[in-house]
Amino acid sequence: MDITLLEKAGLTKNQSKTYVSLLKLGQATAQQIMHESKLHRSRVYDALESLSQEGLVTNIVKDFRKYYQAVSPEKLIQYIDEKKYAVESILPELKNLEGMKKEEVDGAVYKGQEGLKAIHNEMLKLSSSEKVLVLGAKGYIYSDLPYFTPHFEKARVKKKIKFLCLWDDEQAKKRASSQKLVSGRILPKGFQSDSVVNIFGNKVAIVLFKERYPSAFLIENKEVANSFRKWFDLIWKISKK
Repeated sequence: MDITLLEKAGLTKNQSKTYVSLLKLGQATAQQIMHESKLHRSRVYDALESLSQEGLVTNIVKDFRKYYQAVSPEKLIQYIDEKKYAVESILPELKNLEGMKKEEVDGAVYKGQEGLKAIHNEMLKLSSSEKVLVLGAKGYIYSDLPYFTPHFEKARVKKKIKFLCLWDDEQAKKRASSQKLVSGRILPKGFQSDSVVNIFGNKVAIVLFKERYPSAFLIENKEVANSFRKWFDLIWKISKK
């Protein structure tokens, strides 16, 4: 008999050999089972104990000796059904645990003006009326991308995507003064830097303007984006209107 089929049903290899041996022998002692199954003594006793706990083997004592007997093979169907029921009963809890799985963090590096274009095109994927939070806004995009910006602004305004900015200074604010759906505050002194942080959807784009060509790192993760939003809100409260 191919005992691997019993293993697929949930029994271990030693349990399968022990159970089949008992079916052949009827009532039998552990010694007889060892001889029939060719298993080591300790493995037979371990298998008998676990099979007894599963209700697949019974035992009686006669003449001060313990005899074991396998239950009817039909009991295996009940055994499998019980396992299935046990899993089904906790399936909702298992599904909830699956939902708690931590979201993976995806990241990408962008270089130069094409990188800036790629990041801003990502912003256009937002739903209508969503906001882009800009920390350390400088307004450089309007001068650095003079041919791209008009098309970007037209598409952004059409989707009613708002820019809420924390400007580096008054000069930075003036660079975007003619743009629609753009508002913000000016950062307190000492908060200025060479970087701009764009927060939108589940993405955070950190752009560095210090080098000749801007470079950026785009992070895609809901938890990270929400963390940056909290920091933005905190700085917003202490910034100049």
